[in-house]
Amino acid sequence: MLSSVSNYLAVAVLCCAVWQRGIAGPVKARDSPLRLTGTCNVLARSLLWNVSEALAMDHLFSGFTCSKQNAEVHLRAQTVSACIQQNSDCAHTTALNIDENECLLRILEDLRYYQETFTAYSNPELTKTVVRSIDDLMQDCFSVSKVDNSPLKVSMDHQKSFQERLQLCKVLKGFHLRAITINRVFNYILSK
Repeated sequence: MLSSVSNYLAVAVLCCAVWQRGIAGPVKARDSPLRLTGTCNVLARSLLWNVSEALAMDHLFSGFTCSKQNAEVHLRAQTVSACIQQNSDCAHTTALNIDENECLLRILEDLRYYQETFTAYSNPELTKTVVRSIDDLMQDCFSVSKVDNSPLKVSMDHQKSFQERLQLCKVLKGFHLRAITINRVFNYILSK
């Protein structure tokens, strides 16, 4: 529970700092192995929309109400800590000074993790929407020349078990938070 609270707090701090910068502006070239273009905002919004739509699919979560469940966020990539300014006071911050390359690399790690996770669920609806949006974002915005579609070590059939459907709900909710963070970071970086 404490981990969830700290994740929400970190996202709130990031959102506050990024919100002050606005959401639109000119696109600048980056000295980065990662390449963000103007279409990345569109792809990130599409990803967020697809994750939101997946969370609204009641048939994926038969037997419980997904909206009442806690989110489970992938913490190993440390995306939030890499994408927020340390020791910042939101009320007095006019610019967000972050290591953009580190932040984007952490976002890419998260995208790969969630891509593998949702692919392992073997759900055609998730594959056509969420996984495809992740693939598009990785290929168009992160110079990922080919998405690795090799079989995962563990294949899962998450339609049969209540616990597995519950886990899918929690992971999707966690990814929804990450998709919000990705949108905010892209908006900030591309508006500078």
